[in-house]
Amino acid sequence: MSKGKKKQNTFEDDITKLSEIIEQIEDNQTPLDTAISLYKEGITTAVKCGEILKQYENEIYLLKQNADSTFILERFGDL
Repeated sequence: MSKGKKKQNTFEDDITKLSEIIEQIEDNQTPLDTAISLYKEGITTAVKCGEILKQYENEIYLLKQNADSTFILERFGDL
């Protein structure tokens, strides 16, 4: 990797990161200032994950069968 370029985390990387943050915050040995910092990082990561999910949600369509046996495509978020 060249200098100055940061690896882009995948959605899965961010979910793993959130799990690790939760574990650290729940650890009774984590100092309060560290827990607050981790909380802020977790919120930022959670928002990022939510935005990624919303993008994918807009790309997903469901094939539904009507009562008259015809089929229609509906966007996932329109349910």
